[in-house]
Amino acid sequence: MASKQPPTTPPQQIVYSIPRPSRFAFRAKVLTGAFAAVAFVGAIYGAGLKTQQEYETEKRKIVEASTEDRIRDLERRRTTLLAQRRPIERKLDDVRARIRAQELKDADVADVADQGRK
Repeated sequence: MASKQPPTTPPQQIVYSIPRPSRFAFRAKVLTGAFAAVAFVGAIYGAGLKTQQEYETEKRKIVEASTEDRIRDLERRRTTLLAQRRPIERKLDDVRARIRAQELKDADVADVADQGRK
């Protein structure tokens, strides 16, 4: 008797596929991005318009102000600028002092090195 062998079947191929979002999910992401971009550009544009309006209003106030008001505003501005100037000058003096100290320190090190060579 001939032995019965099971019929041979070819091995099944395993297909790996990358899961892809459905077209609806892709479309939703694109629309979300588009709406976000429009909102962002609108906010920037609106802020620019507001700034421009404030500038025009301030400019009109200055032009329409009397001479005494202009002088008073300029003196007030000068006082503010002088108050801001003092701390900056103090910091600048500190930086200059540190630079001088570092230069003296570097010069001393160079002198010591020159004396060591002799």
